[in-house]
Amino acid sequence: MAVAPTYTLTLEPTWLPVPLRFPWGTFAHPEDWAVELADSLLADTGVGDDGRELLRTTALHLQAMPGPLPGAMERFWRTEFVGGVTIVAHLYVTDSDATSADDLLQLARAGVGGVIQTWSTLEGTAFEAAISAVVVSGTEEARVYGLRHLGVHSGYVFLLDLLHDDPLAVDAVQAELERVFRSIRFA
Repeated sequence: MAVAPTYTLTLEPTWLPVPLRFPWGTFAHPEDWAVELADSLLADTGVGDDGRELLRTTALHLQAMPGPLPGAMERFWRTEFVGGVTIVAHLYVTDSDATSADDLLQLARAGVGGVIQTWSTLEGTAFEAAISAVVVSGTEEARVYGLRHLGVHSGYVFLLDLLHDDPLAVDAVQAELERVFRSIRFA
């Protein structure tokens, strides 16, 4: 397998990267990262030690959790809802023979099954072809909604993926995640 292309992306202020492994940047251990994260997010807010501990614990939990699909390259946490609905997105990169929007549409249900509720092509990205899709999987009692942005570049498919059981949470961040996906650039 060839090496995936080098890329950069821009996160909106409400989204934070969550390390998948350590060491990460200047942090040797997850605990060091979680303490720094809690201190920086709660600086000058008046939140006491209990609140900082809760945020630190939540950050450690999100860092340690397995991704919904194997092989995530990056994990992002929407911090605006800290203490409320947890929203976490993952970025996956894998080699593929896909070359067109139709090919990407065939991959939109990968790992979750279900049906494609809506989809559209995305123009003006750094990808050779790109789509956005909402996939619904599960039963009437337990549904999972997948917001998926897929793009192909140099034989690799990039998937920015949010899986959630609340369609309102998915809808609330759809435009934000599209902007993150559109921000992906290649070296």
